[in-house]
Amino acid sequence: MIPEAVLSHTSSGRSRIKVPSRKRDTSFFSALQDHFAHFEGVGQVEANALTGSVLFLHSVDLGKIAAFAEEQSLFRLRIIKSGTTALSGNIVKTFRDLDKGMKKFTGNELDVPGVAFVTLLGLGIYEIGSGNFAAPAWYTAFWYALNVFLKSLPETSSQ
Repeated sequence: MIPEAVLSHTSSGRSRIKVPSRKRDTSFFSALQDHFAHFEGVGQVEANALTGSVLFLHSVDLGKIAAFAEEQSLFRLRIIKSGTTALSGNIVKTFRDLDKGMKKFTGNELDVPGVAFVTLLGLGIYEIGSGNFAAPAWYTAFWYALNVFLKSLPETSSQ
């Protein structure tokens, strides 16, 4: 059975592929390095059996590298969509849904950053009113409130 590989990262001319099922398999990674040694468009291949990864320095499309690897039964490359992990994607989706619900509930008067701003500002005022001038809580709350407010402002283009 052909092992599954995942694209760990890629940038212009540089890609790292991990083959977790063959981690610590020195003969596999040595053979993989040999197979790609004369592959046109791949300048350098650095295989590391300890980490289960292969670094390709290449001028050819990554798809050609993946096709060759699959033809040679070396690995099947699975490219995971970049951008967010499952956890961060779920958190972002939850906050977007909460924001939509807040806007719908308040008739577009309030959003989640607005509620956070007012809440943190209120906490800062409460701390000052309680005589807590020395504790960092009130000015930390103001700082967070300001940052939430500034990040929620729509971006404007400079002309």
